[in-house]
Amino acid sequence: MEGVPGVLDGRRVDRVLVSPLADPDEQADQVRDWLREAHVPASVAHAGQEITVGTSIELRVLWPRRLINEESMANNASIVLDVTVAGVRILLTGDIEPEAQRALMRAEPDLRADVLKVPHHGSVHQEPDLLTTVGVALALVTVGAGNDYGHPAPATVQALERAGATVRRTDVNGSVAVVRTSDGGLATATGPHVAPP
Repeated sequence: MEGVPGVLDGRRVDRVLVSPLADPDEQADQVRDWLREAHVPASVAHAGQEITVGTSIELRVLWPRRLINEESMANNASIVLDVTVAGVRILLTGDIEPEAQRALMRAEPDLRADVLKVPHHGSVHQEPDLLTTVGVALALVTVGAGNDYGHPAPATVQALERAGATVRRTDVNGSVAVVRTSDGGLATATGPHVAPP
């Protein structure tokens, strides 16, 4: 949630999707305050909801479908999106932990993606099947350099690489832009200030 001011700074944001579980309360209140100050409306995301942005972006809300009290309740209430951008499927997983990951896979048994935003900054708390069976060619780990949590876990990165995914990490690679190659594949451009193609 502490990244919200950075997202709002210097950008036009039309709407923010928020989880139906406002937990922890004080952080949810802080996010609402920031959004109010920026005059950005918030909408509660609901599983099954479909949103179209412009002519080439389609979003489908996959999670949360129910409250999971195991592990971190707040992490497991993260919004998970299946996003298609110009034909590329991207799975944005928030911070969901293994129990929510397993529940998501049960609810979406045919889930596939080209790009995976790795759950919870690549922590060790992962359901291996989510990392290895959705068919991703590219895995993105959003993580701060030198973080105190040891993210990403080497085992998580290794599982992704063994499954054939190219892994890019913001702590090592800086900003990451996903680009379509001339032969229809995916590649990344990395660096501290990557401009979209």
